[in-house]
Amino acid sequence: MKFLRGVNNIEKANFKWEQLIVCLLVLGMAMIITAGSSFAASEIIYVSTDGNDAWNGLSATYDPSTGNGPKATIQNAVDTVDDNGTVYVAAGTYYENLLINKDVYLIGEGPDTTIINGQQSNSVIAFYGTNMLPVTPLTLGVSGFTLTNGHASYGGGIYNNGGNLFLANSKITANSANKGGGIYNSGTSTADDLTIIDGNSPDNVYGNPVVYVTSEEISQDLLSPY
Repeated sequence: MKFLRGVNNIEKANFKWEQLIVCLLVLGMAMIITAGSSFAASEIIYVSTDGNDAWNGLSATYDPSTGNGPKATIQNAVDTVDDNGTVYVAAGTYYENLLINKDVYLIGEGPDTTIINGQQSNSVIAFYGTNMLPVTPLTLGVSGFTLTNGHASYGGGIYNNGGNLFLANSKITANSANKGGGIYNSGTSTADDLTIIDGNSPDNVYGNPVVYVTSEEISQDLLSPY
């Protein structure tokens, strides 16, 4: 995940962490040095409640001189962004049930302000991490969100089907499912100690456990451009 560093105690995931650390350092340096002009257009997509899915997602606010502007839905941004890209989501409540089957990093402004409401209609996030052949686990990073009001047979908050899930500074609460009210985890799941998974029914996590790391292992200043 682009926002984790210094993790030495997670067996098998170390190689993935190292790849993600390098990506984050490059992102942070590029943002500092060039003020956002270092990336190909679709490596970063922006979302806002003031956005429009007909816009290209290439800026956080609409610019009539260029036509660049944020998307209105996270799903459209996920579908648009490059594989291994980043979706930056502005504060607001988004009524969505996300379907993700690529390497992608979702970064909100914080769990108190950036909310994805699953509308009781499915998992808030359904992450199909091993649905491609050859089977290589995909990676989903979620930072700075509250995921709530999801309802599904498996994974009301997050359904992780065999992928590598990383959670930072997020809250998963008030979701329900037959199994895995908060998270149904058949892959790997790692969270920092700012992440809260609580108040889900009938359970918070079903399947493989969530492995916790400390917030000191998170580079918070590089999580969001806002």
